Amino acid sequence: MFSLDAPLQPAIDGFVDPENGEQQHTTHLNNVVMQIHRNTSIQELIQLLGPHLTHVQDKRRARGTLLLAEVLTRLPDLKLNGETTHLLLIFFVERLKDPPSVPSCLKALIALLTLHARVVETADAWMVAQSVLSLSIPNMGQALRKQCFELVQHIVRVSGSAWQSESKVIMEGFLTAMEGEKDPRNLLLCLNLASELLTTFPSDADLIQSFFNVTSCYFPITFKPPPNDPYGITSEQLVMALRSVFVARDTMAKYVFPMVLDKLSRTTVPAMTIDMLDTIGYCITRYPLNRLLSHFQPVAAALYHHIVHGENQAIIAAATTTLRTVARAVAPPSKLPGMQALAWSKFVVFIVEKAMDDLRNNAMDSMVSLRAATVLTSVAGESAAGFAYVLETSLSFLLQQCQDERATDAAFACVVALLDCIDTDVVHTTPPLQPAYVTAIQTTFIQGLDRAPHRAQRLCLQGLAKLVLRPPTSLLDDASVHTLLDLWSRIVLTNASGDVRQESKNALQATAMKSPALAEHVLSRCLPQLMAVVQAPHPCELSNRPVHDLLRDVLDVVGALAMETSIFMAILLPLCRLALGSGQNPHEYSQDIMAAVATIVRANSSKAACMDYCVIAQADRPLEASAVQLLVESLVGHVRHGTFTMAQVEPFLNATAEVSGLVMQFASQAAQEALLGYILSLFLSSDISPLRPDATLAQLQLVPLLASVLYASGAALPVIQPQLSTLLPRLFNLAQRRFPEASPTAAAATTGAMKSIAALLNAMPDDELFQRYMVYLTSPSSTSLLASSDDISGPTIASILQDTSLPHDVRLSALRIYLYGSKAIILRAHTTYVPMMVSFVWSLLASDVRLDVAQDFHILLDDVPDCLNLASHATISPVHRQRTFTMVFPLVSSSSSTTVTMEQRVATLLVVAHTPQAILLPYLRDLVPWVVDALTHHEAPYAALLSHPALTTFKMCLREDPGLVQAYFPSVFPGLLWQSQHSPAVKDRLAALECLGSLASTKYELIHPYKDSVIKALLGPLDDRKRAVRQAAVKVRNTWSIL
Repeated sequence: MFSLDAPLQPAIDGFVDPENGEQQHTTHLNNVVMQIHRNTSIQELIQLLGPHLTHVQDKRRARGTLLLAEVLTRLPDLKLNGETTHLLLIFFVERLKDPPSVPSCLKALIALLTLHARVVETADAWMVAQSVLSLSIPNMGQALRKQCFELVQHIVRVSGSAWQSESKVIMEGFLTAMEGEKDPRNLLLCLNLASELLTTFPSDADLIQSFFNVTSCYFPITFKPPPNDPYGITSEQLVMALRSVFVARDTMAKYVFPMVLDKLSRTTVPAMTIDMLDTIGYCITRYPLNRLLSHFQPVAAALYHHIVHGENQAIIAAATTTLRTVARAVAPPSKLPGMQALAWSKFVVFIVEKAMDDLRNNAMDSMVSLRAATVLTSVAGESAAGFAYVLETSLSFLLQQCQDERATDAAFACVVALLDCIDTDVVHTTPPLQPAYVTAIQTTFIQGLDRAPHRAQRLCLQGLAKLVLRPPTSLLDDASVHTLLDLWSRIVLTNASGDVRQESKNALQATAMKSPALAEHVLSRCLPQLMAVVQAPHPCELSNRPVHDLLRDVLDVVGALAMETSIFMAILLPLCRLALGSGQNPHEYSQDIMAAVATIVRANSSKAACMDYCVIAQADRPLEASAVQLLVESLVGHVRHGTFTMAQVEPFLNATAEVSGLVMQFASQAAQEALLGYILSLFLSSDISPLRPDATLAQLQLVPLLASVLYASGAALPVIQPQLSTLLPRLFNLAQRRFPEASPTAAAATTGAMKSIAALLNAMPDDELFQRYMVYLTSPSSTSLLASSDDISGPTIASILQDTSLPHDVRLSALRIYLYGSKAIILRAHTTYVPMMVSFVWSLLASDVRLDVAQDFHILLDDVPDCLNLASHATISPVHRQRTFTMVFPLVSSSSSTTVTMEQRVATLLVVAHTPQAILLPYLRDLVPWVVDALTHHEAPYAALLSHPALTTFKMCLREDPGLVQAYFPSVFPGLLWQSQHSPAVKDRLAALECLGSLASTKYELIHPYKDSVIKALLGPLDDRKRAVRQAAVKVRNTWSIL
């Protein structure tokens, strides 16, 4: 047992005695370490150890030495002076001659040299290194070899610079010790040490060759670490360590490149070939040019061979990367301009000439020519000098080939690839393309558009676009730019190929987006032509397109150009005016134009300036209405005078509502407030307001416009705070209004009013007005508390729901108002009203309207795309779903299954399906019975209501803990099979099949009784009307068939 007061000698004897067990050795070692730490010097320990250190038994000598090593290792703060350290080093160096004591000596030496380095003399450290390297290291075990190398590495790093003259002995000893090393742990250490020795000490040619001979045998590295390797040695680490050795000395280049090229010519293993190619690129970037001159042509020949004649795509890619690396290394400017010129001649000139020879001697569309073109673009893409030289050498030939109908596509593609090498970031003092080259390319490509096939036409358009887009400074004068813009516009309007028109559209859009100056050119040259077609579309005989298709294509181009802000502002109002037409006649294709307006605004919704422009008139045009004002006033005028039919109003209304909603979501605060104030003042005071109790269907058609503004009014609500007391009663009245006949317009109006109420209740401050309307919404009293101060009358919403004497449609409207209001309050997490409203809705699930509540319960949970979301500035608690679950699920789990109605089951499963998975994990065991019961319920209409939430929850249970469902297999399999065939939604049928496929991986003895019935029942989904379901059924049935 360990004791602080144990005598030292018995502890020493107990540790050294080889007959004791490991536990006894540990106890005695702890006693010795504690005594030395407290009050005993290392000298006293050595005296007491004397008989053991000179004992005739090998094990006793070794354990005595080990005790000293353990003390030095475990006591890093042990006070040792220089003399004591010197004597200890001498002792352990001499003791290295005793083979049983070597492991302990190495451990002790490492402790002395690392923990007490400040008192170790350089001569002593160097003596240790020489002594260690004189050992027969290759014959030691892996751990001892690693200790030797680590010891030498530490000495070299700490005191190597002081022993430059004696370094050769150390380096030769290291090479002898390293030779034949195979363990990857030691090899990584040896390679790093070899690199350090070469960079730290001087070495002659013979020694450098010796290092190369010893290390090159490992090239290329083929090590693949075993799975879950605890040591973390990777092939990449070994590869980089070996490359570091190769580049440690410049003079090693004459050995490295011949060896690598020789192995490259003989290997057939792709991974090894890629490593060799990467090694070439790595070494060339680190050797000076004067060491590489004799190797550039062999390297160029090897790279060219693997690019042009290679079959493996990975090898071709690696060779191309290395080619780019070398081309970049030899490109000017250079610290050695004379050497650089020679290197350029031996590599770039050589490889470009080989590529040109192959281009001249082979068809342009042959594989050899295509690969040779890749070589040209690789050289051209790495430097301005390379680009200029490749153009000078190849451009005239390639442009000549563009005239040959047999080689048109390949030649154009090669020129386009060369143009793609123009640097887009560096502004050159001289243009990257000479004016003569630009003129020749432009002329050839424009001529090619008239006679080339479709693919070549697309390449011509890409090339012409690159002349405009690639250089940071323009290569073309304004006249040339105008020529290209007119050309692209003409192609968009008249070309018969959709792909070619698309390429022209892309060129126009990219040109407009490149700079304000080019955008101005596009605006002045292209937009008039395009807008003329929009204004008066007519059939195009050249493109063989009917009028409608032509108009849609032109509007698509206009929309693409409108991504540039100045063009957006220039065309938005003209498009709106064109769609409105003149007088009582809208544009023939007003629906398409207004849809394009909405698309343009939606595409630019992230730009606040564009959104503001939709509402706020520009300062330089104060008398000109904004786009939204123009559209709203026109709509109101047409509705007031009846000049447009409801069908004619619809496209304008839909687009205006969408634009208004986007402005409220993404515009600046000022723009939101301006739009909200304008729309609300208009709808509260206008004689055609849909909020009037006698509003006609034509007037009710305007509700979506008002609703789109109110949905996202949260940020601008303070502006209309005084008007809320007037607005909310009218919205409540509209939401409850009864119509003699059902119509989509009336349904959209009432739904818009309900969602607007919800949006306002979510955003309103918790003041007296909010409390009054919450009382009106939730109070069970039948007397309205608002009648005295507002123009709303009648019973409260909650009382309407409880009054069984009222017509069903009245109660249904009240139910939906209550659900939307509850959703708004749940999202804002109101502490008072959330529990009250959830409890009231839960009670309705047991009332006479319970089926309606179940069918509309999704309103509480589903995300609404146009309101009550973050984009609409709604107040949303991050834990509202969790809180809803914690309120609803206990109501079910605490009740017996016989007392819970089917409607309550539907609501509960909907809540569960919308709850974050992490919250459900503790309740999985309680959820599974409810889910399985829902899967097997086939009675209408509950089967359709239960299907989706039950499948969603079952998938989660199956994924988290498959064992939970195994006890329910007799019900699970029939339920899933029925759902896979009879669920109304495609995604639910697919989910059921996915679950069946997952169950196939269960232990076979558990699912064997159901195999035949599953295979037979899956014949039904094989005849499903949806292809995705049929394909999934085939996969699942095949999986079960081979079990």
